[in-house]
Amino acid sequence: MRLFIALNFSPRFREALSDITGRLAAESVFGRPTPPENHHLTLAFIGESERAEELGRLLLPAPGPAFTLVTARPGLFRRSGGDVCWLGLAKDPVLTGLQRELARRLNDAGFELERRPFRPHLTLLRQAVFPPEFDLAAWGADLPALHERIDRVSLMESRRAGSRMVYREVSGVDLP
Repeated sequence: MRLFIALNFSPRFREALSDITGRLAAESVFGRPTPPENHHLTLAFIGESERAEELGRLLLPAPGPAFTLVTARPGLFRRSGGDVCWLGLAKDPVLTGLQRELARRLNDAGFELERRPFRPHLTLLRQAVFPPEFDLAAWGADLPALHERIDRVSLMESRRAGSRMVYREVSGVDLP
């Protein structure tokens, strides 16, 4: 199974993200929007593993308290085949502590994690190509901040169903 640990969102929050994604896609020459049901925040990417039961146990006890996630400004990860356009998140020590505690538990259990720093973001478009005159910072300057109460951490499975990626919660833990 291809596994990752993530924060999932309410239908209301996903709808708001999809609205922003649609408005951004309308500005692009090309881009693959994130489907509404796939919006999430990855805390740790595990990759291929058959250790789902053990991973579920690593979430216990809850790795941190519940908190409110707040969106910030959009940005890009530059890629040769089109950029990844994302919505940033406001700095939050609870979110950072949650991710750090999960990474510690995973490392202690022998899981290999990516070495790059945690940069919390919500992917909006993949393979995005914008007209030369498009200014993402100016476009995003008027975006209102979205707020989402986070009270659960989930171990997720990612699998391909035809041409789409489908995510399913394998297990999870509620945050106090």
